[in-house]
Amino acid sequence: MTDYTRTHGGHTMTINAPADATEFDPAAFAAFAASDLVLGLDVETRAIVKGGPGHFGPDAGVRLVQFGAPTAAWVLNPLIPEQRRAIAEVLADERRRFVTHTSYDVLAVWSAFGLGLGHRVIDTHLLSKLLAPDERAGHGLKELTGRYLDDGLKQAETALHARMRELAPVGSRAGNNPIDWGWNHLPATDEAFTVYAGLDAVYVRRLLPLLLSRCAPFSHLVRMEAWLAAQSTGITVRGLLLDTLYTRGLLAEFRSEFDQGDQVIRQALGFSGRSPRFAAWLESQVDGFTLPRTEGGQVSTSADSLTALQDAVTAGAARISEEGAAMVAARQRLAATSNTISNLESFLAAADATGRVHPQINTLRARTGRMSITGPALQTLKKHDPRLRHCFRADPGHVLVACDFSQVEVRVAAALSRDRTLMDVIASGVDLHDATATLMYGPGFTKEQRTVSKRATFGTIYGGGAKALAAQTGVPVHVARGVIQRWQRTYPEVIRFGKDIANATTVITGSGRRIPADPDRPYANSNYAIQSTARDLLVAAVYELATTHGLAGALWLFVHDEVIVQVPEQDAEHVRDLLTKVMTSAFRGVPIAADAEILGTHWGRLPQEQAGPSVPEHAGA
Repeated sequence: MTDYTRTHGGHTMTINAPADATEFDPAAFAAFAASDLVLGLDVETRAIVKGGPGHFGPDAGVRLVQFGAPTAAWVLNPLIPEQRRAIAEVLADERRRFVTHTSYDVLAVWSAFGLGLGHRVIDTHLLSKLLAPDERAGHGLKELTGRYLDDGLKQAETALHARMRELAPVGSRAGNNPIDWGWNHLPATDEAFTVYAGLDAVYVRRLLPLLLSRCAPFSHLVRMEAWLAAQSTGITVRGLLLDTLYTRGLLAEFRSEFDQGDQVIRQALGFSGRSPRFAAWLESQVDGFTLPRTEGGQVSTSADSLTALQDAVTAGAARISEEGAAMVAARQRLAATSNTISNLESFLAAADATGRVHPQINTLRARTGRMSITGPALQTLKKHDPRLRHCFRADPGHVLVACDFSQVEVRVAAALSRDRTLMDVIASGVDLHDATATLMYGPGFTKEQRTVSKRATFGTIYGGGAKALAAQTGVPVHVARGVIQRWQRTYPEVIRFGKDIANATTVITGSGRRIPADPDRPYANSNYAIQSTARDLLVAAVYELATTHGLAGALWLFVHDEVIVQVPEQDAEHVRDLLTKVMTSAFRGVPIAADAEILGTHWGRLPQEQAGPSVPEHAGA
């Protein structure tokens, strides 16, 4: 059998790589697998095409599977039947535990073998994010092993990439092409490929105890986050059914709207609204306002830039010609529709052959632990415009039921600061923003004053200033400053809490989560504490729903403060009531309210007359 030895940092590691069936010794491999209850698990796959179905698409394919102990690894080829059987036996053993880095390997295993590893996996990426939540801290496996062990894995990667560039054909040598070529075509028996693959599994296994020891002060979070990651992987594997006909129809509508807006500009100016000439022309139509510039120094005509221009004109701080105003409106139409077009195209591109999209939930994306969704980015789809959410639907015979917290971050702020006025307002059950507007302006407040009060509530809690409030509401800065001062006088303990926690070098939440402060933004500490606590309240509710009430398999998606489940239609009312009951609680004596609703067959509910091209019985066609 072919084996390779590497020594780094005084630590010697052996990579066993049987090249074919004759070299593979099942008994020796079984003895290795039995030598360690927890094995490092890593896979090498074909290059995944960005923006597509990923592990669930036709380009997916596992080329090597490797298992690692602290001093040895076996690198097996699933295309060789004897080795494939051995791989599957180890993976399917319920007594076996694995350590991986991110969910990539878990999803690849599901794709290639149909085996769900569930709670039998611990993720070193997750542990690293618990230790250092800042995304800039560097959570890649090569970075972590270089930090805690040695640079042997990085050396192996460098050697592998050099080998890929050496062997790549002439037409595949530009940019990153040699690397993509290598993942697809480099011989599985190539020494650089085999050594890199084996060391991946060894190093992730060696890294595990080092990270676990550092997580000991908050080991309960390790267990909860590992559980949550398994649930999120389950959502990815199950996928969301895309209403393909509706999505295609909506895409056609927006493309037509985009073309019409672009034609308005072409007819008036003789060139496209996407042309650099448009920016130069627009600048000549504006007086008293300097349009922002891109990093390359070009005039920016982004949606934000045009909105800022319009706000300046409305406030009388700038002037624009009549034709310029018309062209700005047309260009904004392009910006709005182009973003929607990009979303719709990403939905269709991400769908697998059965019409399912498999988004990945990043459970510890932000410092605070708030989750994000990629492939596609579903957390960006707004409730107030349900057309994009309507692209996703429940399976036949099922409906979607959603529940989200009501003003949870304000409630958490009251609980953490112990501000008696804010706590009394919440306990009274009246509309929070009405009550705040009354306290600030008196019972005769206007609709506009309520809006400003609402914005001031969220902005002030998170350390926002007068300029930010003015930008959000359109009021002059001096008016915004006065609003904030009123708010601070109304809820003084919230302000005191923010000032006190700003001095902390590390924010420690009620759940024990540790969030390093940003020395350049000490005011953000209150944001960290509030947002992270709200996130953990959501996770606690999800845990109860899944473990006590048996809804783990019904979990459909998490979006911000919202949980969506998919259940048989006849169970919808019962589950709606259950969601409301479980997510309605209290935190440090402050009521945490939740609202559940039956969404129906689609995530986004449209008025009946707008349901358009959706044909539920053929949704995946």
